Amino acid sequence: MRYASPLLALFALGCISDVALEIELVALSPVPSEVSSWELRLVRLEGDDACPSVNEAAGAWPVGRLAHAQTFATEGMVIGEVPEGRWGFAVLARDDACTVRMYGCREVVITGGVESPIVIEVDAASSPVRCGCLGRECSAGVCEGASVCE
Repeated sequence: MRYASPLLALFALGCISDVALEIELVALSPVPSEVSSWELRLVRLEGDDACPSVNEAAGAWPVGRLAHAQTFATEGMVIGEVPEGRWGFAVLARDDACTVRMYGCREVVITGGVESPIVIEVDAASSPVRCGCLGRECSAGVCEGASVCE
């Protein structure tokens, strides 16, 4: 992941055509110095589903079918194959208490011809949501436990 517009980096994604995709995060407002971790949630969107709200994503509430979730400090890891379809790429920036400081989500249709990098804009968030449901606990800016609340 590379930093763009004083921000982040790129994820490498494999898609169904074996062409690597990258995600570039772009900050629309300054990244607070308190940000200690970033979280990517890749959600399969079907029918009328839309990107999750900051509260849904931060609390790990099911919106679509969660396909991948990871937390990282500076650079995300390779995700692996992303099948064709419509996806929500939700990104949260958290402080040490797991409070969401920035959020962004972009709906992306994965086909054989997706342009890379996929740019996701993140902006300041005022959500009080931390890790959400019982079973998810904060540890130094990382929500550990269940990936999806029930």
